Amino acid sequence: MSKIEHFKTYSIVRPGIRIKIDLRGKAKQFEEAQQWLADRVLEDSRACMPLTTGNLQQQSHTERKGAAVVFPGPYGRFQYGGKVMVDPDTGSPWARKGAEKVLTNRPLTYSNPQAVPAWFEHAKKLHGQFWIEGVKNILGGK
Repeated sequence: MSKIEHFKTYSIVRPGIRIKIDLRGKAKQFEEAQQWLADRVLEDSRACMPLTTGNLQQQSHTERKGAAVVFPGPYGRFQYGGKVMVDPDTGSPWARKGAEKVLTNRPLTYSNPQAVPAWFEHAKKLHGQFWIEGVKNILGGK
C-alpha cells in the first residue's frame, strides 16, 4: 500500500515516488522568463544572421508569449542551411519560373562578416550560459 504525504502545495506518493507540485503562483514568472529567453535568443541570433537587405532580421520575431522564435521561410530556411541552391537543369542560383531548386554542397557567402549558417546554434554556443542564468534569476533560482 502506498504512503501518501500531503503538504500545502504538493503531495508525495511512495513507493515509486510521484510528486505533484502546484506551480500556479509561478505562472507570471514563467511567462516573464519565457518571453525574456525568446527575446534574448532573437537578439543574439540576429547578430550572426545574414544581412543583405535586413528583411530576414526585421521579419524574425517571437510568438505566443515567447513560446516560439520565428525566422521566416522559405528564405530563412535557405539561409539557415548555408548551402547554395540551384536550378537542376541550368545549375544557376537564378531558377527558371516553376523550377524547384536543389541543394548543392557549396557554402553560401554572407555580406555580414559575423553571419553564419545555423545562427541559433551559434548564438546558443556563445550565450547559452547567460540565457540559463537569466531564466534562473527571473524564476528566483541561484
